[in-house]
Amino acid sequence: MGFRQVNDGCNGRAQVEISADLLAQLITSGALTGNDCRCLDNNARKTLWQCLLNLSANIPTREL
Repeated sequence: MGFRQVNDGCNGRAQVEISADLLAQLITSGALTGNDCRCLDNNARKTLWQCLLNLSANIPTREL
């Protein structure tokens, strides 16, 4: 009963909030790709985009 109730409509997906530092680590390690990130709200989209820009310019996330 509880299992079905929690998973209705989730389709095996989870929305989570992680720090920009952890996001950068996951992208750098190859554990997370841009294709893996879908249904982002405006804040998440901006954070992901800034992280990708910083990584491409070799700017550490913590400096911003």
